[in-house]
Amino acid sequence: MGGSAFSSLPNAPYTPRMPPDVYRRVTTACHATLRQLFVCVATPIEGPGKTDHGDVDVLVALERRVVFPTTPDDVVPRTPHDLMAAIRTLLGAEYAVVHPRGESANLAIPWPRDMDDQVSPCGGGPGAGEATGDHGAPPRQKYIQVDVRICSDLDQLYWTLFKHAHGDLWNLLGSTIRPLGLTVDEEALWLRIPEIEALDRKKAKVCLTRDPVEVLHFLGLKVEGFWDEPFASVDALFDYATTCRFFWVRETPEDDAECDAPGVGVVGGEQGRGRLKANERRRLKGRPVYRRWINEFIPSLRAQGKFIPKGPDTSIEEARAALRDEAFSRFFVEPEYRQRLRDWQLKRDNEQVKSLIKELVPGALEPQYRACLVSAMRRIIMEDDATFGVTPPNSRGADGFYDTETIRNFVQDNWELVGGAAWAKQQQRAQLAMQLKACGRKRGAETGELDGKQL
Repeated sequence: MGGSAFSSLPNAPYTPRMPPDVYRRVTTACHATLRQLFVCVATPIEGPGKTDHGDVDVLVALERRVVFPTTPDDVVPRTPHDLMAAIRTLLGAEYAVVHPRGESANLAIPWPRDMDDQVSPCGGGPGAGEATGDHGAPPRQKYIQVDVRICSDLDQLYWTLFKHAHGDLWNLLGSTIRPLGLTVDEEALWLRIPEIEALDRKKAKVCLTRDPVEVLHFLGLKVEGFWDEPFASVDALFDYATTCRFFWVRETPEDDAECDAPGVGVVGGEQGRGRLKANERRRLKGRPVYRRWINEFIPSLRAQGKFIPKGPDTSIEEARAALRDEAFSRFFVEPEYRQRLRDWQLKRDNEQVKSLIKELVPGALEPQYRACLVSAMRRIIMEDDATFGVTPPNSRGADGFYDTETIRNFVQDNWELVGGAAWAKQQQRAQLAMQLKACGRKRGAETGELDGKQL
């Protein structure tokens, strides 16, 4: 589709897709220019078989003047916005969409003049099809979209190069490892806690590693050659993805299409498309390599009987538990995982007990009286408040979780007594507040002020 980051701009620049020669020329030139500002400049390895390119991705890290200072002022890093302004000036970008924090931007730089006649036949980009102008007008100026990201350190740059290497590789691997509780995102490899992820995906993630080599080893993927060059073909990329030790193909996906606990293995074809989430469906439309993986490659493996799990069927829950235990042994994250899960369960337990107490208090009571009673019951049961004339129940077990039966009996047996005491306290507080307000008004009248204002 070409560079599309500028499509929302008025008079958007024309950014057609680049043939390989233009892409390589511009990438090399951008790297050389940006090394005036940064020690490290790099571009992720491209996906296989690309006949044209929509944009140039460039990652930078370590501001050169900070690493190699020549004056005392040089050791003070510039802000991302200041750095991005310098990048824009150096590259000669005529258009820019800078992201809010300034750490990344989409820039549009002029197409090389001596390669002006080289444009991908696929066209694309804002204003595609209008390059020759209208009614004999001169050709429009062509631009190249350059996406720049300033990395905070070398580790972030290294990880980003890893995550975006080989085009769609991590989309393919994601469809393999995600059902087993693993996630690779822009930061790290994570293990998800199943009890939490349905309600809070962020809190469900426990970091396993930010080391790309460790990730490849854990997934059983070959490290040698990963950083060298693009795969020779899309088929070679697919073959590499199948070497992941967690890669299996579901033999008969139609058998568990409606099952709550499907078995292990990726599902392609019509059944696989029906299982895709919204972001995966968008990827299917916009990423030809991913579409081929789902629509053609996985069904072909099933037809050939390749990568079909042997032995008794294993549920996805059993597979996740086995992988989790492997992760505990390799990355030593079990204490964090267990603590995260316990903290979450305790928090949920507290919320459920609050709801239970409210449900147990009779609903026919006058609303203000009932609200007062519910608040008092929560303070007695959850905060051991003994000021309402009853002894708080021993409602927590040795594991820290509430005993709902004990709470149920306590509320049913004591709500009338607690309600009377709580309401009396509420009335006393209301009367005291009114008296204080009246005293304040009297004092204000005597001093010529009322509610802090001069009369």
